[in-house]
Amino acid sequence: MVNTLTRIGFLATLLYWQGAVLAAPPTDQVEELIQDLAAEKGYPTQTLRELLQGASRSQLVIDSLNRPAETIHTWKTYRPIFLKQNRIEEGVAYWEKHRETLERAQAIYGVPPEIIVAIIGVETFYGKRPGTISILDALYTQAYHYPKRYQFGRSQLKAFLQILMEERMEPAMAVGSYAGAMGTPQFIPTSYLSYAVDFDGDGKRDIWGNDADVIGSVANYFSKHNWREGEAVALPVRAVEPGHPYYVEPAQRATPPDKPLADLAQVGIVTGPTPVTTDAKATLLHLQGAEGAEFWLGLDNFYVITRYNHSNLYAMAVYQLSQEILALKNGSAS
Repeated sequence: MVNTLTRIGFLATLLYWQGAVLAAPPTDQVEELIQDLAAEKGYPTQTLRELLQGASRSQLVIDSLNRPAETIHTWKTYRPIFLKQNRIEEGVAYWEKHRETLERAQAIYGVPPEIIVAIIGVETFYGKRPGTISILDALYTQAYHYPKRYQFGRSQLKAFLQILMEERMEPAMAVGSYAGAMGTPQFIPTSYLSYAVDFDGDGKRDIWGNDADVIGSVANYFSKHNWREGEAVALPVRAVEPGHPYYVEPAQRATPPDKPLADLAQVGIVTGPTPVTTDAKATLLHLQGAEGAEFWLGLDNFYVITRYNHSNLYAMAVYQLSQEILALKNGSAS
């Protein structure tokens, strides 16, 4: 990550100048955050104040929070965004370029390459579209100018300040999504602190410009959320009509698997052998696809994908992209 890590002294000077031309955050609320972080980590309060003087309210962030993609799309319109041929082909190219790193990540964490690659492909088109919004502004806006996101914004802003201090990073280089997700894998700050790894051993956890760290961090994230090595992710099943005891309406937000496969098989929803144990559980998913209703079983690993983003649409896009990438790679290798 060239030119993204600098000494804190320079960083404080830069942000002090920025603070001179930007409106300072609300003193009482921000000061409480500063004092909390200083007490917990021992950081100088003046340095934290200078860092936060560079923050400003973003109307773009507020507008984006009011219309998240997963809530305005059905599967019919959401799927084509990510299941495009160029994204599939770029996924194969990314896999081939980083084959050894992906294999090492699979050996350590148990997560297959196609899932890691698909996450990176959905999030930022393999690092090519990491976002352009200042993370400092995005989190400050959520904490102090968007009441529904106050708790999230404050906790993530606190974590982001910790990253700036510990990684000696310029906040100007930390750009990403309106929600505050950062780098190639789009980790929010608390996820960075918990799951980012230095996968190439260079002493830095660089999810902005180091693909080894990106791959290792994504794999570690899934491992820590209980990815089940070798198990399936999702299975298509026959349609379930309204009035059936197991019928479900389309739902955006994911829920943990709660229906025993044995029960689903008994009522004919599952037919034929399944690549998981008979005592496994699943979530019945109803998606509004291009050709009408689609019904799927989301297994434990499907739910793990939703820990990255709690949308069923997101998890299905990742899963189906992973299968398309795997199929093309296997086809091109044969």
